Amino acid sequence: TGNDWIEAAFRAARAADPNAKLCYNDYNTDDWTHAKTQAVYRMVQDFKQRGVPIDCVGLQSHFNSQSPVPGNYQTTLSSFAALGVDVQITELDIEGSGSAQVSNYERVVKACLAVTRCTGITVWGIRDTDSWRASGTPLLFDGSGNKKAA
Repeated sequence: TGNDWIEAAFRAARAADPNAKLCYNDYNTDDWTHAKTQAVYRMVQDFKQRGVPIDCVGLQSHFNSQSPVPGNYQTTLSSFAALGVDVQITELDIEGSGSAQVSNYERVVKACLAVTRCTGITVWGIRDTDSWRASGTPLLFDGSGNKKAA
């Protein structure tokens, strides 16, 4: 039905709890140049212009060698923030190991810190072996529960 069901859900949620923080949360919205990212941006822009209640946008950021941290990641965060919503990285995991993984986690964290309205980064507080992406060792704790360099 298009965006009308999303709008209806946000309006109903605000009516049910005027103090709840209402966030649109999605995956594959990390790269500013991608069509899906642009579509979500236009939806949020439209909602803000028409007074549809929306407080933040969440990015589920799952990175690997086939889908690396985009060079324009901070642009994505700052562009959504410029619409008057907070941005949050709601599912951060980065496949890899060693210095490459450290560097990529660092890039994401620095991008968030550079955007005033980036209000949170959520990582999985579990071991790599407990991840749905275990083979890529994407988390901050190894299979024994030890913290990794990232």
